[in-house]
Amino acid sequence: MTCLDIASSGVTVKVDHEKPDNLVKSLMSMFSRRYLPRAQQVACQGVLEAYVKWVSGEGFVVESAVFNDELGVPDYYTVRGGLPEAYVNESPVFFLLQVYARSLAKRGYVLLTDSVTISDGEKAVLLLGYPHTGKSTISAIALTHGYTVLSTENTIVKPRDTHIEVYGGTRVLVFDPRIRELYGVKIEPHERTRHGYEVVDLDQANPPRLPQRLVGVYLIYTSFTTTGVSFSPIKGRKIAKTIWYFATGPLKGIDYYEPSPLDTPIRGAVAETLAELVKTFTDNYSASFYEVFGSPLEVFKAIIEKSDLTSY
Repeated sequence: MTCLDIASSGVTVKVDHEKPDNLVKSLMSMFSRRYLPRAQQVACQGVLEAYVKWVSGEGFVVESAVFNDELGVPDYYTVRGGLPEAYVNESPVFFLLQVYARSLAKRGYVLLTDSVTISDGEKAVLLLGYPHTGKSTISAIALTHGYTVLSTENTIVKPRDTHIEVYGGTRVLVFDPRIRELYGVKIEPHERTRHGYEVVDLDQANPPRLPQRLVGVYLIYTSFTTTGVSFSPIKGRKIAKTIWYFATGPLKGIDYYEPSPLDTPIRGAVAETLAELVKTFTDNYSASFYEVFGSPLEVFKAIIEKSDLTSY
């Protein structure tokens, strides 16, 4: 059996697979870590949030799921199929993403989809964006300019009384190599995808200080053909609606996998965590929550200035 502590949060998931070494190797692959926060193998003791019985087989299917809302009582899943492998068997990663998201939420954390966080070392900004709106491009620009990227695709946050704290997330950055010429990006890839995108493993650098206080939120819309930058404040109910979308996406299976993602319930401790998250954002970020439109480079520069991050 293998017990995994998600992003050193103390939230533990147990996976029972006949080849635990192969399981861990597959979860540590660059492909898996594009979508899953790094999980550290720990001793199987203490409270579990989820138990996964993984039966070897062809393809991948979730055979059963039992959700427990009581704290200290794990969810139980039975799955059948192969381990994660890029281009061959990708469904297990997105199943585990749902397991991780629900397990974290039961303990007061939230996994935000389609999100990156950029830091000056002391404080962070959150960039939210639908697919292909420039999150990875801006992350690569930020790295080139000396900033730290705390998360690249899925971000772990925790609501506090007066602010949101960032606890990291996925740390594999995938970007279009055209941005080297367009925006002067200068970072070396560790891999390239089959389609020519460059891949950087940020975990090979020194680990960032965590948690970090969130000081600004930006819903971005950028493209290579756009120039300039413009901001539009997000207020009130639109903050709640925006955060709810990105917070519930992993729980409800926004990352599709065959035959269909789980429809995990939002109740009990999970519902309480999400309600607290939405309230913290609406109460404390109404003056620092924006939609941003424009060129990736100009948007990056404007966000750094507006959030008063240290310049490098």
